[in-house]
Amino acid sequence: MKKIILLIAVFFALNSCTTSSETDRNFVVLPIESVEMPTNYTIGNISKIKINYKRPTECHIFNGFYIADDEIDSLKKTIAVQSVKLNNSNCQADDSLFEVFLDFKPTVAGTYTFKFWLGLNGNGSDEYETYVVEVL
Repeated sequence: MKKIILLIAVFFALNSCTTSSETDRNFVVLPIESVEMPTNYTIGNISKIKINYKRPTECHIFNGFYIADDEIDSLKKTIAVQSVKLNNSNCQADDSLFEVFLDFKPTVAGTYTFKFWLGLNGNGSDEYETYVVEVL
């Protein structure tokens, strides 16, 4: 949770330093709806992880992934969808499901833990879907 809060704080800090021509957008982290993990992982080979997400409005544009390594164990990763939100007054709600792929290319063997951010629960706590994979 600290990493997500830190990410949001960094985005707000960066946006506060932008020129007036850049105030028409801000960065937003979006929750992941579902994940499809490959079954095999090999050092040096790219595995595609299928990720589905919804954007709140049509003004939210996919801008890659937020990926944070654990401070103690770099084989533990927290992942969310990054988007740019255009600050238009005429943004239409959009409940469409979007499919994107995260390329994962492991460089060391070991047990990797992926925590995909699902959003906040009713208590305001972060929820994750966790996958543990073995890379040979």
